[in-house]
Amino acid sequence: MKYSGSCVHSRDVSLNEGFTLIEMLLNLAIAVTLISIFPLIISNIANFKAISSDNNDINVELCLRDILSETRQMSLAIEGGSLIGTDNSTHKTYSYSFHQLRLVRKVDGSGYIILLEQVKNARFFKENNHFYIQLEWKDKWRMKNEKFQIR
Repeated sequence: MKYSGSCVHSRDVSLNEGFTLIEMLLNLAIAVTLISIFPLIISNIANFKAISSDNNDINVELCLRDILSETRQMSLAIEGGSLIGTDNSTHKTYSYSFHQLRLVRKVDGSGYIILLEQVKNARFFKENNHFYIQLEWKDKWRMKNEKFQIR
Protein backbone atom coordinates (compact mmCIF):
# COMPACT_ATOMS: atom_id res chain seq x y z
CA MET A 1 0.00 0.00 0.00
CA LYS A 2 1.46 3.29 -1.04
CA TYR A 3 0.72 6.59 0.52
CA SER A 4 2.38 9.79 -0.70
CA GLY A 5 5.36 7.86 -1.85
CA SER A 6 6.04 6.23 1.49
CA CYS A 7 5.20 2.79 2.63
CA VAL A 8 2.88 2.23 5.61
CA HIS A 9 3.44 -1.04 7.36
CA SER A 10 0.80 -2.54 9.51
CA ARG A 11 2.00 -3.42 12.97
CA ASP A 12 2.11 -7.06 13.84
CA VAL A 13 0.13 -7.95 16.96
CA SER A 14 2.37 -9.98 19.20
CA LEU A 15 0.95 -13.00 20.91
CA ASN A 16 3.20 -12.42 23.96
CA GLU A 17 1.32 -9.37 25.32
CA GLY A 18 -1.02 -9.57 28.38
CA PHE A 19 -0.96 -11.45 31.68
CA THR A 20 0.42 -14.89 32.05
CA LEU A 21 -1.37 -17.52 34.09
CA ILE A 22 1.21 -17.25 36.90
CA GLU A 23 0.78 -13.47 37.14
CA MET A 24 -3.00 -13.86 37.24
CA LEU A 25 -2.80 -16.50 40.01
CA LEU A 26 -0.42 -14.31 42.02
CA ASN A 27 -2.81 -11.33 41.79
CA LEU A 28 -5.74 -13.54 42.73
CA ALA A 29 -3.86 -14.89 45.79
CA ILE A 30 -3.05 -11.35 46.98
CA ALA A 31 -6.66 -10.23 46.50
CA VAL A 32 -8.04 -13.25 48.41
CA THR A 33 -5.59 -12.65 51.27
CA LEU A 34 -6.59 -9.00 51.59
CA ILE A 35 -10.29 -9.81 51.42
CA SER A 36 -9.96 -12.52 54.09
CA ILE A 37 -8.07 -10.18 56.50
CA PHE A 38 -10.57 -7.31 56.12
CA PRO A 39 -13.30 -8.74 58.46
CA LEU A 40 -10.69 -9.39 61.17
CA ILE A 41 -9.51 -5.79 60.98
CA ILE A 42 -13.08 -4.47 61.21
CA SER A 43 -13.91 -6.66 64.24
CA ASN A 44 -10.72 -5.56 66.04
CA ILE A 45 -11.54 -1.90 65.40
CA ALA A 46 -15.03 -2.46 66.83
CA ASN A 47 -13.56 -4.13 69.94
CA PHE A 48 -11.10 -1.30 70.54
CA LYS A 49 -13.85 1.25 70.05
CA ALA A 50 -16.05 -0.51 72.64
CA ILE A 51 -13.19 -0.69 75.14
CA SER A 52 -12.21 2.95 74.70
CA SER A 53 -15.78 4.26 74.89
CA ASP A 54 -16.60 2.48 78.16
CA ASN A 55 -15.04 4.95 80.56
CA ASN A 56 -17.99 5.79 82.81
CA ASP A 57 -16.34 4.18 85.86
CA ILE A 58 -13.27 6.34 85.35
CA ASN A 59 -15.42 9.45 84.93
CA VAL A 60 -17.28 8.68 88.17
CA GLU A 61 -14.00 8.25 90.05
CA LEU A 62 -12.63 11.52 88.65
CA CYS A 63 -15.84 13.35 89.55
CA LEU A 64 -15.73 12.02 93.11
CA ARG A 65 -12.05 12.94 93.41
CA ASP A 66 -12.87 16.50 92.33
CA ILE A 67 -15.73 16.81 94.83
CA LEU A 68 -13.63 15.38 97.67
CA SER A 69 -10.64 17.62 97.01
CA GLU A 70 -12.75 20.76 96.54
CA THR A 71 -14.90 20.28 99.64
CA ARG A 72 -12.10 19.23 101.99
CA GLN A 73 -11.70 22.70 103.55
CA MET A 74 -15.35 23.80 103.20
CA SER A 75 -18.20 23.86 105.64
CA LEU A 76 -20.94 21.66 104.12
CA ALA A 77 -24.73 21.57 104.26
CA ILE A 78 -27.52 19.79 102.38
CA GLU A 79 -30.33 21.81 100.81
CA GLY A 80 -32.99 20.12 98.69
CA GLY A 81 -30.80 17.17 97.69
CA SER A 82 -27.90 19.43 96.73
CA LEU A 83 -24.58 19.76 98.52
CA ILE A 84 -23.74 23.34 99.49
CA GLY A 85 -20.17 24.15 100.46
CA THR A 86 -18.91 27.47 101.73
CA ASP A 87 -15.24 28.28 101.43
CA ASN A 88 -14.38 30.21 104.59
CA SER A 89 -11.24 31.80 103.15
CA THR A 90 -12.80 33.22 99.94
CA HIS A 91 -16.43 33.35 101.15
CA LYS A 92 -17.59 31.70 97.91
CA THR A 93 -20.52 29.29 97.90
CA TYR A 94 -20.22 26.11 95.86
CA SER A 95 -23.27 23.99 95.11
CA TYR A 96 -23.19 20.46 93.73
CA SER A 97 -26.48 19.24 92.28
CA PHE A 98 -28.20 16.94 89.79
CA HIS A 99 -29.39 18.89 86.74
CA GLN A 100 -30.65 17.48 83.40
CA LEU A 101 -28.99 14.05 83.69
CA ARG A 102 -25.72 15.64 84.81
CA LEU A 103 -23.93 16.32 88.05
CA VAL A 104 -22.98 20.01 88.03
CA ARG A 105 -21.12 22.50 90.22
CA LYS A 106 -22.11 26.15 90.54
CA VAL A 107 -20.03 28.88 92.12
CA ASP A 108 -21.98 31.64 93.85
CA GLY A 109 -25.11 30.53 91.99
CA SER A 110 -23.91 31.62 88.56
CA GLY A 111 -23.15 29.36 85.62
CA TYR A 112 -22.19 25.75 86.10
CA ILE A 113 -19.47 23.24 85.36
CA ILE A 114 -20.43 19.71 84.32
CA LEU A 115 -18.74 17.19 86.60
CA LEU A 116 -20.41 14.00 85.33
CA GLU A 117 -22.75 13.16 82.46
CA GLN A 118 -25.11 10.23 81.77
CA VAL A 119 -26.40 10.25 85.34
CA LYS A 120 -29.91 8.87 85.79
CA ASN A 121 -30.30 10.23 89.31
CA ALA A 122 -28.13 11.79 92.00
CA ARG A 123 -28.86 13.10 95.45
CA PHE A 124 -26.75 14.29 98.33
CA PHE A 125 -27.74 13.46 101.90
CA LYS A 126 -26.39 13.49 105.42
CA GLU A 127 -26.44 10.37 107.60
CA ASN A 128 -24.72 9.87 110.98
CA ASN A 129 -22.81 13.18 110.64
CA HIS A 130 -21.36 12.08 107.27
CA PHE A 131 -22.17 13.46 103.83
CA TYR A 132 -22.99 11.02 101.02
CA ILE A 133 -23.94 11.04 97.37
CA GLN A 134 -26.26 8.41 95.93
CA LEU A 135 -25.48 8.02 92.22
CA GLU A 136 -27.45 6.06 89.67
CA TRP A 137 -25.87 5.88 86.23
CA LYS A 138 -25.86 3.60 83.23
CA ASP A 139 -22.73 2.34 81.61
CA LYS A 140 -22.64 0.36 78.39
CA TRP A 141 -24.00 -2.89 79.85
CA ARG A 142 -25.78 -2.22 83.13
CA MET A 143 -27.37 0.24 85.52
CA LYS A 144 -25.31 1.10 88.58
CA ASN A 145 -26.65 2.49 91.82
CA GLU A 146 -23.96 3.28 94.37
CA LYS A 147 -23.53 5.32 97.52
CA PHE A 148 -20.27 7.21 98.12
CA GLN A 149 -19.12 8.95 101.26
CA ILE A 150 -17.91 12.50 100.73
CA ARG A 151 -16.97 13.37 104.29
